[in-house]
Amino acid sequence: MIRLHEFNTKWWGHPVGIVDDGAFFSLSPEAQQEALAPFHWVEYKAPLHEAPLLDMQRAGFFLSDVQEQFRIKLSCEEGSFLEPLNVCFADAKPLELTDESFAAFEHERFQHLPGCSKERLRSRYGPWARQMIREHPETCLAVLANGAIQGWFLSHPVSNGLNLALAMNHRDARISGFLVYQKGLSAYAARGYRIGGASFSVTNTAVHNIYCRLGAQFVAPTGIWLKIMR
Repeated sequence: MIRLHEFNTKWWGHPVGIVDDGAFFSLSPEAQQEALAPFHWVEYKAPLHEAPLLDMQRAGFFLSDVQEQFRIKLSCEEGSFLEPLNVCFADAKPLELTDESFAAFEHERFQHLPGCSKERLRSRYGPWARQMIREHPETCLAVLANGAIQGWFLSHPVSNGLNLALAMNHRDARISGFLVYQKGLSAYAARGYRIGGASFSVTNTAVHNIYCRLGAQFVAPTGIWLKIMR
């Protein structure tokens, strides 16, 4: 019911678990504690309408985030830009991305972990971003204005379209996040992708408004709970 989360363990430097089966919360307190004992902290995700809220509360899990799930039709149509914007896909030219090059994550569930600074969050997302670029260069891109990178869109194909996994602004971006998203999504449409989907934190009002403007349709939200042991 609980397994080692290898990526988060490597990032955090200590064993991190993830609950795979909500039946865990119906176990006795003694059985739960035995299963939780090897980990520094544990995560659980579930649709909000399915989550066993009282049982999770008794087990000491707290709500750390709600993820808005969405789908969006990809279109080649673009608005007007004050300066020319271009995209560069990683399969055409290698994308260089360091932990220091992207803006800090302000809406992130792991910020509730003890000792989790903005720099530590960057150290989680940087390796993930570079892994995605290596594995899916045909769907990872940078948006540029006058040759300077303004942001990135890192995605991968799935059975029903494109998983828009990670969008980030450059820390020194001169254009709005909306323009980065709009240009990136239109570039995917130009490559033949028609449907995209992903999720983002309900606290990220700016991204919510961007996707609303771009015509996203939202589906059942997912809750994310954490339990911190040490």
